Amino acid sequence: MTVDLTPFTPTGPANSETDETTGDRWYYFEPYGRLMSVTTAFRSIAKSGLVIWSAQLAAAAAFNELPTVVSASRKKPCGNTYSQCRRRSHDWQSTCEKCPCEKCRACIERWLTDRHQAESARRADEGGRTHNVIEWWSYHGVIRGHDADVAPYVQAFLAFAEEYGLTPDSFLMAEATVINPADRYAGTTDGIIRFHAERSEAAAKLVARVLRAAGEYSRIKTGKALVRAVVRDKRHVDLIVDWKTREKEEVKFYPENAMQVAGYRMAPIVRIKGTEQYMPMPDTHGGLVVQLRPDGATPRLAVTDEVTYGAFLHALPLSIWLAEYGSRAIGAYTFPLDLKPEQPASPAGPPEGHCPNCGLPLDDCDRSGCGQRNEPFWRSNPADAVEDADCCTAGQCAGEPDPQSPAA
Repeated sequence: MTVDLTPFTPTGPANSETDETTGDRWYYFEPYGRLMSVTTAFRSIAKSGLVIWSAQLAAAAAFNELPTVVSASRKKPCGNTYSQCRRRSHDWQSTCEKCPCEKCRACIERWLTDRHQAESARRADEGGRTHNVIEWWSYHGVIRGHDADVAPYVQAFLAFAEEYGLTPDSFLMAEATVINPADRYAGTTDGIIRFHAERSEAAAKLVARVLRAAGEYSRIKTGKALVRAVVRDKRHVDLIVDWKTREKEEVKFYPENAMQVAGYRMAPIVRIKGTEQYMPMPDTHGGLVVQLRPDGATPRLAVTDEVTYGAFLHALPLSIWLAEYGSRAIGAYTFPLDLKPEQPASPAGPPEGHCPNCGLPLDDCDRSGCGQRNEPFWRSNPADAVEDADCCTAGQCAGEPDPQSPAA
């Protein structure tokens, strides 16, 4: 078994940046500044199921690699377990004397605790590649080449498209970035799809459900009569759609799915992919979450009204506060006893590869504050698009300290 402690490097959509330490994703647009990702907003919502899932992954990995665990228990810590050299000093394929040994107890413990991150990254990668295939189909009407591990999800999508009478023309928008500058968020919606009632029985039922919920056809009492009516009238609905890949065959949806789609739907601005063009968000009838599994696809209409959006707006500012102010709200360095005397800047500066604040090698100053490895790093100016560099206790790594920072 090969233990790999290479730091995870999250990727994201265009105009976005994912924090390698926290996993928070932010979008940057010149007219609107720094905006939190819709999906990052849900990090402030406690999910006990994820805690149990993470523990189960670690326990399973320990039993699967029991000989490795036993061997590691007899080795002293190498001292390099949390080294950041693979992120800062060289690429992940190279090694140096500061790399984790990946054999001692500390390294194996870290590997076990990171199993949920590795699994989440694997599933996110599968989902991203599935989205790419669907997007290509929406533009060109053909399925592009794809890996075998995502083939079941691609087949589930094709079955869904056939059942609901979808064609590439059904996609009014695909993988578009939505922006809400007033509420400080942005995100990438999987698409807006038009469902025509006359194209299939499944589509007719879907259209009937959406229009019934909107108060239309109130004089028609039975579902069968309603379905016949929307087919007769050639009605359609435009829905914000979010694809969800799921490895297990059990159908499973979560309340956050509705909040996510509501956030997309309520954003007033859309940025056309691959351009610098912005347009108003088109009117839609609601939202739809489609779960793609190896055994098929399950669509589920989502409530995307003002109430659901209000719930999203409760989670969003909390997540923004946690990301921008949380660590310094309880940091010891926020209330210093002594004022740091002003020192003339050294024209030479620290040696290359050393922190400009504390002078330690960047591999040793691990973004958590000079000498405070347990303190999360913070930004000297939360409004800046550029993070403070590798040590932020004094707020000087990214230039002059912000007046609101403890360093000022």
